[in-house]
Amino acid sequence: MTPLYIDVHIIHSAPYSNLNRDRQGAPKTGTYGGVPRPRLSSQHGRRHSRTHMEEALGERARRTRGTPGAVAGRLHESGWDKDTALAAAQMLILAAGVKGLGLSEGGGTNALLFLPESAFDSLAEIAEAHRDALTKAASAAAKAIAQAASKAESSPADDESEDGFEDDAEEEAAETGPLAAAYKKIPAADRKALQASVLEVLRQRNASIAAFGRMLANEAGSSVSGAVQMAHSIATHSGPSQIDFFSAVDDLLHEARQETGAGHMGDQRFTSATFYRYATLNVRELIGNLDGDTDTAQQVIDAFLRAFPLAIMPAKASGTAPHTVPHLIHIAVRTDRPINLAGAFETPVPATADGYVPASLDALNAHAAAHARMLGTSRIADHGHVTLSDSEFAALGDRVNAFDDLITRTLHSVAKHTN
Repeated sequence: MTPLYIDVHIIHSAPYSNLNRDRQGAPKTGTYGGVPRPRLSSQHGRRHSRTHMEEALGERARRTRGTPGAVAGRLHESGWDKDTALAAAQMLILAAGVKGLGLSEGGGTNALLFLPESAFDSLAEIAEAHRDALTKAASAAAKAIAQAASKAESSPADDESEDGFEDDAEEEAAETGPLAAAYKKIPAADRKALQASVLEVLRQRNASIAAFGRMLANEAGSSVSGAVQMAHSIATHSGPSQIDFFSAVDDLLHEARQETGAGHMGDQRFTSATFYRYATLNVRELIGNLDGDTDTAQQVIDAFLRAFPLAIMPAKASGTAPHTVPHLIHIAVRTDRPINLAGAFETPVPATADGYVPASLDALNAHAAAHARMLGTSRIADHGHVTLSDSEFAALGDRVNAFDDLITRTLHSVAKHTN
């Protein structure tokens, strides 16, 4: 089957802001072409693109360690005792039998799970179907925990049984915890049914998971190769972060004229840059992840093509309001392989009296033209662009006046190759 990819290339000027912070709170940077540049991480872009896409599609996936708590909340609302509900929800995680997947000290999972939001309801339904077995196990675990606490209060920490060894039940509880030990006493047939049901839920996927993928170690059936790949966004030019000293006035002291200085002082780091942003979507992979549903794939592609270029990245937005739109969006439908055009900026764009945007647009156009000369254009099924500029960019395909029209055109091209 012929490959089919959608490449999205963006030139986006961001004003004085801090869209993506590092551990010290400074704007993230990366070295490219031998010079340091402002950078927006791919994780940052994927997160905001995914949430915007989910809003458009009306269905969400949740990445969380809090699955047991979310399921327990649903069980408690349906009449379960609160402690029993949490224990039952935690035992569902153990029921999956996935090596390395367990419970943290805080009661959540020890790894982030990425599930459709509906999965919490599905897990609650499984608990309801096995309520008797899970309730008995939860009661046994609670009793074991109480006994262990009582023993710890009344006995030295190294107290042993008469023969010098702990009995088997105590040893098992010490190794696995009272909850896991109690769960293992559920009849094998029930545990087998629980495992099958829980694994079925962990393997559920929706549009968001089909697009962005999921990995659960040691459970291949739950892992999904994402159809979307996204590059770190790099500035087309070199540029350092800038320090902003700020102060805040204490209003009450100021109004009482008791103090003339600042109530608080500090500094923050910001940057301004023109970024090259790139993502690619594997249409064949997406359709496969959606079990061949081309209609849903079209909806996902539409939502993603709107989300990636226009998603608001709100870090420190209250003090910078960095709500610009891209100067150029170029979309290419390819039948060979994805093409990242970051090489256009391996040599940093120099500062000019016109800023960085015009030269960045010209560099992207020239680099696309060079690719066309070297590789030919027979594998470009369609390409076009929208731009705020008055200049012509022939190597980026037809100029389209409206962003909506560019997306419609792209969807038509995809449909021709998938129907």
